[in-house]
Amino acid sequence: MTSLHERFSGLFIPHVSPFESSGALDLESLARLTKYFSSLPGVAGLVSCARIGESPVLSLEEKRRVYEISGKAVHDAGKVHIAAIAPQSTDEAVSLMRDLENLPVDGVMIFPPLLFAWGKVDPNLKVRFFEDLARETKLPVVLFQIPVKSYYYEPETICRIARLENVVAFKEASFDINLFTETVQALKRDKAAMREREEDAPCSGARQLGGASEVAERHRAAGRAEHLQQAQAAVETLDEIGGTLLAVPALQLWHRISNRSKIELARLSRHVIIRPLVQ
Repeated sequence: MTSLHERFSGLFIPHVSPFESSGALDLESLARLTKYFSSLPGVAGLVSCARIGESPVLSLEEKRRVYEISGKAVHDAGKVHIAAIAPQSTDEAVSLMRDLENLPVDGVMIFPPLLFAWGKVDPNLKVRFFEDLARETKLPVVLFQIPVKSYYYEPETICRIARLENVVAFKEASFDINLFTETVQALKRDKAAMREREEDAPCSGARQLGGASEVAERHRAAGRAEHLQQAQAAVETLDEIGGTLLAVPALQLWHRISNRSKIELARLSRHVIIRPLVQ
């Protein structure tokens, strides 16, 4: 039987949230996109409303629709759906997570609250935040190390949080190779059961959608050669459309924020690759 931590191991894709030219969510395109990503061999699951998913400009109701549509596509493919949230307090986090328990969501990736970045925050406060969530909610949690130094979790703090049973994975996005290395070494010494997700890991071969070299090494160690080949193929395929994933959402986001924008974004065909605006 697959353990909880094993369910959250593998290649996870943080997908965009498509918009119409009016600024409304393009739910039809979202359904097609998430169905396609979920169908890729070697992909363990999707992450909705993360940094690339335009979360800051979506209302709570819009996020719910993204979670619902994406979650259905992921579950239809028999894979794992992670919802990203950005609570500003323990009470808000508990409320959001309890609501997600009623949606097709298997786990929650949590952006650290703003309070964690104000001055020198006691590590005990950060640990207690996750202890409270473990006590008050049911969904597994993915810890998120975001690329803002004032928010960083120190390796020792991450180890303490990782000991909580409901904390199943760690997304490393600090872009700090020293912090990344120290954290991984500390987790290994602590024999942490949770997995590091290297979407943005600052190491050789790492990409927005996962470090191919790290994926390869992990699967070799596990003796799952067939999954390794599938994951590598998925990374290579997705890398080809990296310009679409990164450049187009930026334009969509700017268009939505500014009502004066006259930009018209063409509907994307999966057969057309749009290259990055900046090489």
